Amino acid sequence: MALNGKIAYIDLSIGEVEIAPIPIEMRKLYLGGRGLDMYLLYNHLEPGVDPLGPDNVLTVSAGILVGTLASASARTHIGAKSPLTDFLGSSNIGGFFGPELRFAGFDNLVIKGKAEKPVYLWIHDGEIEIRDASDLWGEDVFDTQELIQEELGDPEIKSLTIGLAGENLVRFANVMTGRKNAAGRTGMGAVMGSKNL
Repeated sequence: MALNGKIAYIDLSIGEVEIAPIPIEMRKLYLGGRGLDMYLLYNHLEPGVDPLGPDNVLTVSAGILVGTLASASARTHIGAKSPLTDFLGSSNIGGFFGPELRFAGFDNLVIKGKAEKPVYLWIHDGEIEIRDASDLWGEDVFDTQELIQEELGDPEIKSLTIGLAGENLVRFANVMTGRKNAAGRTGMGAVMGSKNL
């Protein structure tokens, strides 16, 4: 499973999702979620891009051993150009989102553009849907996760969420999953907020 995942290229501006396999050669050269994220950012970010503009690219990746029996391997990497440093943004988070992303059929997400209104991504069974999140905007990270679980009728659904800081583009805003796991470096929550994600 760890070697046959897919990348999803998601353009929020036009509401399109393109799914592609990850070539084994790419996996050998760029190990793990962070390694592949750096390759993807290098190839998809234009020089001088505004970190809070629609042309910034947000990557979300499961680590190479995520979803296996390896101890302490359930890590998810989030990357983009940082609104805090105006340089490379790299943040890592524990919890169960990474394994669930892989179990849903994806190892990497490359997200660009900006949605016209708040949206969330429903990732399941090898498919990705862009769904309206207008009713979630303004909620805190914990309530957002519970509201998504209620909407989809499954208390086991895992999500990456932002709160008011991300929505208001605070340059050091976190991304959260579960009750205690935070990607708390380099302002990735602000990048999500700038995309209405």
